[in-house]
Amino acid sequence: MTVTIALQLLFSGLSIGAVYALVALAIVIPYKASGVLNFGQGEVVTLGAYIALVFTQWGVDYWLVLLGTLVVSALFGLIFERVAIRPIVRAPEFTIVIATFAVGLIIRGAIRLYWEDNEYSLSSPFNMPPLNLGGVRLNANFIWILVCTAFVSGSSALFFKYTRFGKAMRAVSQNRAAARLMGIVVEHVYMTAWAISTAIGAVAGLLMAPVTGINPEIGNILLKAIVGAVIGGFTSLSGALVGGLVVGVIETFSGVFIGGTFKHIAPFVVLIVVLLVRPYGFFGRAQVRRV
Repeated sequence: MTVTIALQLLFSGLSIGAVYALVALAIVIPYKASGVLNFGQGEVVTLGAYIALVFTQWGVDYWLVLLGTLVVSALFGLIFERVAIRPIVRAPEFTIVIATFAVGLIIRGAIRLYWEDNEYSLSSPFNMPPLNLGGVRLNANFIWILVCTAFVSGSSALFFKYTRFGKAMRAVSQNRAAARLMGIVVEHVYMTAWAISTAIGAVAGLLMAPVTGINPEIGNILLKAIVGAVIGGFTSLSGALVGGLVVGVIETFSGVFIGGTFKHIAPFVVLIVVLLVRPYGFFGRAQVRRV
């Protein structure tokens, strides 16, 4: 294998992994805040693509489509948390997981009722001939995905580290009772976390749409995103980013060297190996409970 081919595969793997990383980030944020694993996040990705499709069909400019998708999906996240999560937040964790799974199925069913299983395309200002950099062909849409992932990840890190509300969310994730005693409105933190999560997931769908097309099944990337989040350490935002990128690179290289079928298995093999060596992932830590 030449250096050029290796770099081409690396670029492709990082581009795919960037989408996994965004979805992994969208999964980790509400989990850190409320302890709920959202198995409907894949359908949120799908919903984001269809929201963008509707705006595009109305003749809205791409940049306004991006803004509109963020706003609509964030509102959906607020409603999702208020209607489906908060009333059962004290229920057993398994019950809440099933509830998120059910909401995801409802979203997918509603999409199929209206759009059926038809394939749609989404126009993008980055639909242009690939750039050539030293023999490596760089798809402009893939570059845009990487830029957006870097921006979302960096913004999230700065938000949680330096803003007052970000610090409140971190406090809630560590100790909800203590956060309440400090005057933090935990319910507001939950709502914000779910709004941010759905907005990020919807952006992932919008970014995927010009590359893969739009259909009710694009949310199936959820499982790969969860693998990335677990590999990175499920409570770590930076771990979600790194884990998602790792899964994308592993998938791409294994598909070339071993075969197209094995590339879908390879991330799960790596997951088992990582958990055997580091049970809490690359950046995860064991929770210490004081008695």
